[in-house]
Amino acid sequence: MSGLGLISTYVSDSEDDEVDKDSIENKTNEVCKRLPLPGSIAAWKGVPHHEEVNDDPLEHDGRIRRFKHERGNWATLVYLHYEPSEDLLSWMQSVLKELPIKYNLFSEEFHISITRSLILKFHWIDSFVEEIKKLCEQISQFSLELLNVRAYCNEDRTRTFLGIECIDDKGILGQFVKNLNHSLAEYKLPPFYEDSSYHISFLWCLSDETAILNDLTPSLTNKLNQYLVEYAEDRYIHVKKVHLKIGNKLYAFQLK
Repeated sequence: MSGLGLISTYVSDSEDDEVDKDSIENKTNEVCKRLPLPGSIAAWKGVPHHEEVNDDPLEHDGRIRRFKHERGNWATLVYLHYEPSEDLLSWMQSVLKELPIKYNLFSEEFHISITRSLILKFHWIDSFVEEIKKLCEQISQFSLELLNVRAYCNEDRTRTFLGIECIDDKGILGQFVKNLNHSLAEYKLPPFYEDSSYHISFLWCLSDETAILNDLTPSLTNKLNQYLVEYAEDRYIHVKKVHLKIGNKLYAFQLK
């Protein structure tokens, strides 16, 4: 088309106001009918996005969420899965009768945390998963020994936990957590607690009740040891996998 032809197709803002809107709409519809939607676009699928969530503690036995729901942020935890025997589960339930305050049996999956509760950005997820997988490929399977009963409180002092502390005599878990902390630093995420105590939480209550529970843990530890003498097979946890939870996604990585 010549330069004059291009100029003649130009319509000023004032002239636009005089154009028949119905005519423009009809022409637009005709163009849409003639041009098929590209396959690459037709194949796109929408994904659910995070709606604004109102966390009501009354719906969670009074528990308060530590992290507010925010689009693009994913609650993340690296941990060791633990499945107690029926006998040990019964022992845990028996402890409830000895506590002077209201406690609840852990309704979530029993586990041993090896990171803090983290917030992962959406665009970090793929590389983070690969990083954890590589770390697991470098660590041998190991065993943990159940040691004693201890009271723990979260960072916000809003919940107290009663847990069974575990130790790793060979130091394999400690080395793995050290390597894991280096990886977390690359994402500017906080390392695991410096005075870390690996443990299985099995009872919890609201607020900070550690002062009361610390007076009870020696006797509870004695009873745990008595139980482990009778049920020696429950004394050790054989760790073969490391688990990773990102939002509602679960991953399990085999150790070598």
